[in-house]
Amino acid sequence: MKKVLFATGIAIVALASVASAQGYQFTSNLTVGSTGPAVVALQTWLVANGYSIPSISSGAAAKGYFGSQTQAAVKQYQASHGIPSTGFFGPLTRAALNSGATGSVSTGAMCPAGYVCTPTGGTTGGTVTGGITTPGVPGIMSVSAGPLSSTVLNVGAQMVPLQTVRVQAQYSDLDVQSITLDLGNNTGFYNKLFSTIYVTDGTNVLATQSLNSSTVVQSGTNYILGVAGFHFIVPKGTYKDLVIKGTLNSSIDSTYIGTSSHVPGYSGTAVNSVGGAGSTSGWAIGVVQNGLRAVDGAGLNLYGPASALGQNFTINQSLVDNAQANISLDPSSPLVASIPVSDTTNGQYLGLPVLVFDVNAQNDALHLRTLNVNFSVNGGGTVGAAYLYQGSTQIASASISGNAASFTNISNGTAGASIPVNTTVPFTVKVDVTGVTSNTNITASTSLTQTILSSNDSTVSISGAAQGNTQTVAAAGPLFTLVGTPTITKSNISSGNGTDTLFQYSATFNVNIQAIGTNVLIGLPASTTNAFSASFGTSTTGANLARIYQDGVATSTNSSTAIIASYSQPSNTTLTSNTFTVARNQSVTVPVTYTFTITNPGAHTYSVQLEGINWNGSNLSNFMVDQPAWRTSSI
Repeated sequence: MKKVLFATGIAIVALASVASAQGYQFTSNLTVGSTGPAVVALQTWLVANGYSIPSISSGAAAKGYFGSQTQAAVKQYQASHGIPSTGFFGPLTRAALNSGATGSVSTGAMCPAGYVCTPTGGTTGGTVTGGITTPGVPGIMSVSAGPLSSTVLNVGAQMVPLQTVRVQAQYSDLDVQSITLDLGNNTGFYNKLFSTIYVTDGTNVLATQSLNSSTVVQSGTNYILGVAGFHFIVPKGTYKDLVIKGTLNSSIDSTYIGTSSHVPGYSGTAVNSVGGAGSTSGWAIGVVQNGLRAVDGAGLNLYGPASALGQNFTINQSLVDNAQANISLDPSSPLVASIPVSDTTNGQYLGLPVLVFDVNAQNDALHLRTLNVNFSVNGGGTVGAAYLYQGSTQIASASISGNAASFTNISNGTAGASIPVNTTVPFTVKVDVTGVTSNTNITASTSLTQTILSSNDSTVSISGAAQGNTQTVAAAGPLFTLVGTPTITKSNISSGNGTDTLFQYSATFNVNIQAIGTNVLIGLPASTTNAFSASFGTSTTGANLARIYQDGVATSTNSSTAIIASYSQPSNTTLTSNTFTVARNQSVTVPVTYTFTITNPGAHTYSVQLEGINWNGSNLSNFMVDQPAWRTSSI
């Protein structure tokens, strides 16, 4: 039993008569030179409905050959039905004739398969216009070009936007039902570049049309494509965008790729002229004048645009061919630091992280096959081996020779370390430092000889590099780190007399001190003793251990005052001669506060940078110079 569907809020087509009494359904395109029963049926219908084919009406010629007179009759029919008058019997004209239209192309959607559709209300010309909420109201339509995010297309890309057509409705809802596209004057558009064209609402596909010599017809010097059979409702007082999309062939000859000089037929002028403007930079697509048809609430056909629209674009190589690796320093890469050896007995630090770099895969999935890392090493130690990690997994190792490590045995199968397309993967470089008798300075950086491959094992271009920060490895001594983020406050301490305003700034750093391999001596502030007995600076020499930044720029203290450092002996330490001792393998945290005053600061802002720490009397650790992590915010 067939199901019966009563139309309520959707547009459907009533059971329509077919194009001829015999119920002939046209399924193929016809043009000058066509022959066969479809031509006979078309000529029979045209003559019967008043479209003159003199040679057939007079009996001078038999039916079955599509000649110039038949073409003229088709043009007459098209003109009377609001179809572009090309004389080509294509999708738009077939749809009109198959629907049984006698006055205009019928509106409404086709009845769903398996249902008998019964129209209810709102009918016009035997069709249901339930999708339109303004029945009986004539409207006005404006058609213009809408925005397009990119005009560079890649070989093999699927359903990429080619043109946006903006349809604006006034007074009545509009039902957009067909569009005629201009593919330009170069056959390469449909037989070399694109396989399929889609009419979409931006997300959903409304209609699909394959591109070939049967669906594309020449009109003058250009080639056009008709797409029909869809319903796109634009409510009155609003506009909506139709997005024309296309799928490019997976393989395109290089002569059709790039700028106009690579396009066959280029001679300094437009090779793919569309919409009167043409494209001298590649290719174009457009909408012919009055090539978009919509039906208003009164059942009238409306056409636009008033003048042809055109959109230029360029065909680029495939994403795989355009794959690129972007290398940069990862934010987690170690900052400048002074680090004691982890093994004080043997004077070594095995597996010291010296560099974290990122590889971003652009346009294709990539894999890291080989990698060269350069090292700058000086001091009383040796850096003999390097290791490459992806996350917590070691994927390669290499001996360091001539201050360089070449990772050629990267694991992860034959493809190398994987970087999925449009993602960023961090890699960590660690080294073994041995024989440390005095400070050993190590700086690591990626070189420009990395081998990174695309998904088809082609070498890709590489952009950027990563330069690590210097890591100083000490034979024994303190490891200084910050606990939390340094803070700064500002308070008005003016007495109220005079015109000057005095502000006091207080910056606090919580410094953790870990004594590795030896005791570490830290001097306390002293107002009368030698300034260098204070580890964090005093009122007379504080500028060499802490510095004021004014408006983000390092400067000396205001002439009216100096930086004063204040801190005290932490518990569980011993005090001797104004110096406390952090015992070997002990760790303590010392809150250090720097205060200074500024007269009339105005709009200036200030911050404090901790630049050095004295320990064991004459040793200075100043790795934190210019490091933002050791600087307060500005107030």
